[in-house]
Amino acid sequence: MNTQPNQMLSSAAVTPGATPVAARKSWFSRNWKWLVPTVLILFFVLPLMLIGSIFAAMKNSDAAKECLLRAQNNALVVERLGTPIEEGWLVSGSINSSTTTGDADLAIPISGPKGKGKVYVTAHKAAGAWDYQAMEVAIEGSDQRINLLSNVTPGAELPATPPVPQVQPLHETPAGETQPASQPTNPPAPTPATAPTAVGQAGVIQTQETNQEGLVGELTECRRSEGVLTIKVRFRNTSTKRAHLTFTQWNASGDNEKFYVTAGNKKYFMLKDSEGTYLSSNSASNPAELNLEPGQTFLWWGKYPAPSADVKKINFMMPVTPPFEGVPITDK
Repeated sequence: MNTQPNQMLSSAAVTPGATPVAARKSWFSRNWKWLVPTVLILFFVLPLMLIGSIFAAMKNSDAAKECLLRAQNNALVVERLGTPIEEGWLVSGSINSSTTTGDADLAIPISGPKGKGKVYVTAHKAAGAWDYQAMEVAIEGSDQRINLLSNVTPGAELPATPPVPQVQPLHETPAGETQPASQPTNPPAPTPATAPTAVGQAGVIQTQETNQEGLVGELTECRRSEGVLTIKVRFRNTSTKRAHLTFTQWNASGDNEKFYVTAGNKKYFMLKDSEGTYLSSNSASNPAELNLEPGQTFLWWGKYPAPSADVKKINFMMPVTPPFEGVPITDK
C-alpha cells in the first residue's frame, strides 16, 4: 500500500495546542501615543505661545505703559470710559526697541465701566528716551478723538487778559509859552505786573516740593464720598528741562504702603479691587514712572478708606514729597 499521501497530509496539519504567531503592528500603531501630542505641540501650542509672547512684548513695552498711564489720568477719557480704566490683551501694531533706540506704532485697547476705546501711538526712541509723535484715544461708538499729548483740557477757562492802562497824551504847550515849573508832567504809564497763571493755581489745596529739582506736587482734591476718600496730587514741571520721578520700584511689595493717610492715631492704606489691584495711579505700570517736559503736568490719584464723618482734616504721606499736613476733607 502507498502511504505517501497520508504523510503529506499529516505534515500540513496544524499541531494541536500550538499558538498562532500574531501579525506585526505598523510603526504608527506602535508610536501614536507620543506622535500625536508632538504634532499638536509643533503645529498648535508653539505658534500660540509665539503669538502670545509677541502680544505680551507689545503690551509690556514702555510706550504701551505710558499710553495707559496717560489715559488713566486724562479727565476726558475718565469721563467717557469711567474708572478704573484697564488695558486689553490684544495689542496690535509693531514695535522694535533696544536699550537706546526703537520705533513703535501701536493700537492699545482700553476699557472702563462706561465704555471702550483704543489708544493709537506713534513714537521714536533715541538716546534711551521715547519721543511721542502722536498719542490719542478713539472712543468706541463715536468719532471723538482725545489727544493725550496736549496739556490743555478742552472746556477749561483761560484767565482774562488784564486791561492795558491807557496812556494819557501830554498837553501841548503853545509856542512862546513855557510850562509852569510847579506843574508836573504826566507820569509814564505803569508797567503791569505779571500775574500768576490762574489755570496753574486753580484748585490747589497745598503745594510741596518733590525730590526732583523743579518738580512740585500740588494736592488738588481730598474728597470723601460713600466711605471712600479720593486724593489727587498734580505734579508740575516748573524747570526748563525734562524731569523724571519714580513712584514705585519693580516688584517692591511694600512701595504702595508708603502712600498712606493719617487721621488721629490711625493709618489708612490704599484700597484694592476684587482682583487685588491697588486703586491708584501706581497700578498703571510697574515701575510706575513719570517723565515730564518743561511745563507739563501729571495727575496722580489714590483711593483710601474714608475716616469717620467727624474727622475734618487728614495728613497725606507719599515718598516723593514731604507730608501734606492738615488737609481739609470735602464731603460730596
